[in-house]
Amino acid sequence: MKMGIVIVTGVPGVGKSTVMNAAKDFGYSIVNFGTTMFEEAKKEGVKDRDDLRKLPVDVQKRLQKQAGEKIGQMDNIIVDTHASILTSSGYWPGLPEWTVKAIMPNQIVLVEALPEEIENRRSKDISRTRDKDDIGLHQRINREYAIAAAFMTGATAVSYTHLTLPTKA
Repeated sequence: MKMGIVIVTGVPGVGKSTVMNAAKDFGYSIVNFGTTMFEEAKKEGVKDRDDLRKLPVDVQKRLQKQAGEKIGQMDNIIVDTHASILTSSGYWPGLPEWTVKAIMPNQIVLVEALPEEIENRRSKDISRTRDKDDIGLHQRINREYAIAAAFMTGATAVSYTHLTLPTKA
């Protein structure tokens, strides 16, 4: 049975992977867009995934399109990605027209959390090199990019907010 493609997005450290693990019970496989893009970039000598966002914009666009086309041929998947990426020149769409139209998702899910909770998660993740950014602003920009991507593809867009309440010391 063809189930299609769902994109799950959120700022780095929001907990996308945690949220998506439940989807495996519904017959979906998880595909990480950044990993797919990095596999394409490794063919050109890129050694570190965190270097992707430091590549020239024209190279990033080409790699995004290649990854989108590869993912768009799949079915019954959830794509773990970012709606926007903070670069040295500002926020760049992670789901630009050429990528989201290649993927043609059925649904776009935006995962959000309190900025303080995201910062806490980021500080504990020693496996990645994260740039500092205004998490609240980044989440607002993600909403706008996710809506634009849904508009371009006819996908439904939903927001999933999970809150972690502070604990008493």
